[in-house]
Amino acid sequence: MINSTHPDDMTTEARLNEVGSLLATAIKRMKEKEKQENIRLDKSANQCPYGRKTTTKGERA
Repeated sequence: MINSTHPDDMTTEARLNEVGSLLATAIKRMKEKEKQENIRLDKSANQCPYGRKTTTKGERA
């Protein structure tokens, strides 16, 4: 929820709460992004079944 109160009209406690909320949101987004980046889609041929060599008959070596 966006706080539309002008900062000059906010109490010190309200400002600190707003800053804390923004920081918490930023940290949460960074952690989510980090989780997504840890999922490797570029597996090497040894890990990916589609990259394994096959014999002339189409069987996996």
